[in-house]
Amino acid sequence: MIFIVLPAYNEEKTLPPLLTEIASTLGETGHAYRVVVVDDGSTDGTAAVVRAAAASMPISLVSHPANRGLSEALKTGLLEAQKGVSPRDFIVTMDSDNTHIPGLILRMVRMIREGYDVVIASRYRRESRVIGVPLSRRILSRGGNFLFRILFPIRGVRDFTSGYRAYRASLIQEMFSAYGDDFVNRPGFSCMVDILLKIRRRPMVAGEVPLILRYDRKASDSKMKVGKTVLETLGLIGTRLFERR
Repeated sequence: MIFIVLPAYNEEKTLPPLLTEIASTLGETGHAYRVVVVDDGSTDGTAAVVRAAAASMPISLVSHPANRGLSEALKTGLLEAQKGVSPRDFIVTMDSDNTHIPGLILRMVRMIREGYDVVIASRYRRESRVIGVPLSRRILSRGGNFLFRILFPIRGVRDFTSGYRAYRASLIQEMFSAYGDDFVNRPGFSCMVDILLKIRRRPMVAGEVPLILRYDRKASDSKMKVGKTVLETLGLIGTRLFERR
């Protein structure tokens, strides 16, 4: 079973085409799957879109009464997904703004079947493409990932901040068992990096596939605030470096 976790905040425009593509990609291959959408206090029709999709695909809706941010939405989704998984299952996280192509899911899952524990859809592989991303965001991303590769190297990983990942489901269960709610506890977008930094403390095999990031398909406003993200990232680096001393 493939569990797909989608944190969502005001994504009523982008969720329908994304859910349609997920259903088409996985339904045609006969793979058993379930989508878990976490509505993080949306003020639009995000929840209504998910309820409508439930008539035609396996999907669950978990709602936050108020917006808590990406970290809390991701934690809620992962906790929900890992409840009933078996050792042969997979958990995939994606952005809900339709910038991630669902066709990569099967490739990432196949790599886990071949021995990987974590597979990241990476912007920094030879065949990767980044379409429509503002220059400031690209510079921030490259700078941050360069720092993480130098300070916290993980064999096989170049993209520490990508939210499009596949995990061996048992690994997520192990991490929640070890850390509890603190497994996902860093604010904002830095939580994606921190998840990897915690996983790297145990024996694991990580790999990447090239990502075609279609930012030109994004119909919703960006949730990332550049200044805040920089401060959160620097705070994470300082915390983890201090732990190593």
